[in-house]
Amino acid sequence: MLKKVKIDFEKNFGILLIFLIFYLTILIGFYLNEDNLGGAIKDSVHHFKIVEKFNDDFLGTLKNFGDPAHGIQTRNSPVFWMFLSVFSEYLSFENIRLINTLISILIVFTFYKCLTLKFKDQNNFVLVILSSSLFLSPTLRSLAIWPYSLVWGLFFLLISIYFFLKFNESICIKKSFLILFFTILSAYFYPSFSVFYIYFLIKIYKNLTNKKLILILLFLSTFLSLPAIYYVVSKNVIYVFQTSQGLETSILETLNLSNKILIIGTIFLYLILPVVNFKKIYLEIKNFNLLTILFISTFCFINIYFFNFPDAVWGGGFFHKLSNLLFDNNYFFFISAFISFLIIYSMMYKNLNNLVLLVLLVIYNPQFTIYIKYFDPLIFIIFFTLFDLDFKNLFFNRKSKYIQLYLVFGFYYLVIFGKQIIA
Repeated sequence: MLKKVKIDFEKNFGILLIFLIFYLTILIGFYLNEDNLGGAIKDSVHHFKIVEKFNDDFLGTLKNFGDPAHGIQTRNSPVFWMFLSVFSEYLSFENIRLINTLISILIVFTFYKCLTLKFKDQNNFVLVILSSSLFLSPTLRSLAIWPYSLVWGLFFLLISIYFFLKFNESICIKKSFLILFFTILSAYFYPSFSVFYIYFLIKIYKNLTNKKLILILLFLSTFLSLPAIYYVVSKNVIYVFQTSQGLETSILETLNLSNKILIIGTIFLYLILPVVNFKKIYLEIKNFNLLTILFISTFCFINIYFFNFPDAVWGGGFFHKLSNLLFDNNYFFFISAFISFLIIYSMMYKNLNNLVLLVLLVIYNPQFTIYIKYFDPLIFIIFFTLFDLDFKNLFFNRKSKYIQLYLVFGFYYLVIFGKQIIA
C-alpha cells in the first residue's frame, strides 16, 4: 500500500513539475508584456476601462453595455467584466493580470484530465506532453497574460467536456446536468460556446432512457439561461455582430457561410497540423473514387464562387493571410482550402458525430470577422476530446509524434512572436 502511494506521489509530482516549468514561461511572458496576438493588450486595456465604469455605475454600465455612444463598445458578454469589477476594488490591474495567468495551468490540467478519461490505455507521460503543448498556444498565452473572457469560457467548456467523458463511462442524470450547467456557464463568459449545448444535448438525449428527465434538464437549462436570453433580446444583437472595429457589413455579408466554411476549414487544418499523420491521410485520399473527388471539388468551387471576405485585414486565418501577403490574391488560399477539405473529409466522413462538430464550428463564429484566436486552442482541444477518430494511428503509435507536435507548435509560437518583435 505504501509503495503504491509512493509511486502515485512520484507520478503526480512529475506531472505537476512539467506543468509548472511550462507555466514559468507564461510568467516570463507576463514580465515581458508578451502579446502574440498583436491586439490582446489593446482589448484588455479597453475592457478594463469598462470594468472601471462598472465600479462607477454598475446598473448604468450593464444597461448600456456594448453601446459605443456610451464608450462601452464591445461584442463581449458583460459577465467576466462584472466579476473583474468586484476584484478591481481591491486589486490593481497588474495584480489581476498576474492572477489571470493561472488560467493557463487550469486549462492545461483540465485538458490533461480529459485525455486521461478518453485514452485510458495510453501512458500518462504521453498525455502530459500532449496537454502541455497548449502552453505554446499564442492565444492561450496572450489571453492568460492580458485578461479576456474567451479563455475563462474555454475553461468552463473544458469542465463540461470532462463531465461528458465521465458521462460516457456511466450514464446518469447528475452528470447530464453538470455537462449542461458548465456549458451554459461557459456561454455566459463567451456566448459563442453556446453552440456546444446542442451537441451535448443530442448526446444526452440519445443515451438517457428516461425522456422525462430530458424535459427536466431542458427546463433547468432554460431557467439558467433566462438572464442571458433577456439580455440578448434587449440588445440589438444583429447590429453588434455586423460592426467590428469600424467595419459595417450587411446581414448577407455577415452570414456568408462560404466565407466561414473556407476560412474555418483552413484554420482547422492549420491547428491540427501538429498531430496529422500525413502518410495515413495520403493513403486514404489515394483510395478516393472519382465520385468522392467530384463531390469535394464541387463543394469547394461553390464556396469559392460565393467567397467575398476582404483582404486579410479582418482575420482570415494563416493561409488566407499568407496568400494575400505573398501573391496579393486568394488563389493560394483557395488551393489550401481544397487540400483542407480533402484532409478533413478523409478523417471525418465515416462518422456523423464528427460532421455535427464541424457544422457547429462553422456556426460558432456568427460575426463577419474570423480570427484564429477564436479557434486556438479550441479546435485542438475538441479534436482530441470530442471527435471520433483513429487516434492510435493518427498520433499515439507514431514514433515521431513528439517531434512533430513540438516542432509545429514551436514554429507557430516563434513566427508570431518574431512578428511582434519586428512590428
